[in-house]
Amino acid sequence: MLTLVFPALYPIAGMLLWSFAISSLRLLARRSLVQSMVLIIVGLAGLGYSLLEGAPAPLYQLINSNTQLLAMLATVSFLSLIATPANQSKKRLPPAGNKGLISTLASGHFFSAIINVSALLIIAEKLSDSRKIDTRTASLLTINFALCALWSPFFAAMAYTLSLVPDMNMLAVMSVGAPMGLISLAMLYWLHKIPESTLTGYPLMGRSLVLPALLALTVIVAHQLWPTIAITQIIAITASLLVIVVLIYEGRASQLRLHISNRLANMHNEVTLFLAAGVFAIGLGALFKITPPWLPFAHYGPLEACLTLGCCLVAARLGVHVIMIMAVIAPLILTLEPDPNLLAMTFLSAWGLGSSINPVSGTLLVMQGNYHIKGSHIARANTKPIAVLYAINCVVFFIYSTFN
Repeated sequence: MLTLVFPALYPIAGMLLWSFAISSLRLLARRSLVQSMVLIIVGLAGLGYSLLEGAPAPLYQLINSNTQLLAMLATVSFLSLIATPANQSKKRLPPAGNKGLISTLASGHFFSAIINVSALLIIAEKLSDSRKIDTRTASLLTINFALCALWSPFFAAMAYTLSLVPDMNMLAVMSVGAPMGLISLAMLYWLHKIPESTLTGYPLMGRSLVLPALLALTVIVAHQLWPTIAITQIIAITASLLVIVVLIYEGRASQLRLHISNRLANMHNEVTLFLAAGVFAIGLGALFKITPPWLPFAHYGPLEACLTLGCCLVAARLGVHVIMIMAVIAPLILTLEPDPNLLAMTFLSAWGLGSSINPVSGTLLVMQGNYHIKGSHIARANTKPIAVLYAINCVVFFIYSTFN
C-alpha cells in the first residue's frame, strides 16, 4: 500500500520478497522447489542470451517479478478472517436433496471466490459430518471451486493473468467469465441432481454471497474512479481496509497478528513459484524479442484460443503446473499482438479447468491429504465434465469474438 504513495519502495518490496524466498528454500515442497529452479534456470538462460545479443538488462523487472501479484495474494488471504461462517450458521440444519445441491453449489462457488481453497475445506468438513466425502463428492467440490478462476478478481488466476497480459480489461473479462461460471454451475447441478437427491448439502449463508458482491462492486467502482491505479493494487487496498474495519468492529483485531505470523509466514511455496515464474516470463520475453519463435498460426482468434486451451488442458492432465504452462505460452502468443481480453480468457479457463484435472494440482492434493482420495482418481472423475466445460468455453470464445 505504501508504494502507491512512494513508488520508490517497489525495489525494496521486491528484494524483501526475494530474501524471503531464498531463506525459505529448505522449507519448500520438493515439487515446488524443482519447478521453481527449472523456471529460474530457463528464464536466466534466455535472458543471458538476449544480453549477449545486445538487449538491455531488465534489472528492475527481475527485482519486482510479480511483486504486485504477491502483495494482492497476501492481502486477500486476510479475507478468511471475516468470511468464515458465523456460529449460528454452523448450527443451521443442512438442506437436503436438490435444494441442498443448489445451496452447496452457490455457497461453495461464491464463498470460494473470496477466500479460495480455505472455503473448499470448510465446505468439505461440514459435508463430512453427515456423509462420506467420496470421489464423486470430491469431483463436485473441486470443479465448483476451480470455476471461480473464470471470473473472480480475488483468485490467483486473475492476478497472474493480469501480470502476463497487463493490457487486458478486467471488467470485460469478468463480464464474460461470470456467465460462463453460471452455465458451468447449471451443468454441475444437472450432472449431480440424481445422486445428491438423498444427501444433505451445505447451507447457503449471507456472508457467502454478500462479501463477493460487496468486494467486486467496490473494486469496479474504484477502478472507474481511479483508472490509473492497477487493479491488483485496488484489490489489495480494498481487502485490507475491509478486514481491518470488520475485525475492529467485532473486537477481533488481535487475529491480524496471528494471521501474519501463521498464514503469511507459510506462503513460501506460493512466493517462490510466482517469483520464479516472473523470471521465466521475463527471460523468454527478452529472448523472443531478438529471436521471434515459430508458431503454428500467425493470428490469434477464437479457433487459436480453443487450440491453445486444449493444449493447456492436455499438459495439465499430464501433471504440468498451470503457472508453468501460462509462463511458457504467454511470451509466445504475445508476439502475435492478440486481443488481450481473448488471451486473458484463455488463461483463466486454462487455470480453472486445468487445475481440476491435474492430479498434482494444489486443489486436488488438498482433498487427497484431508480425505485420502487419490488426486489421480479425482482428476479422472473430473475429466468428462471438464471436457464438456471445454466445449462451452470454446463456444463462448467464438461468441465473444463475433460481438467484440
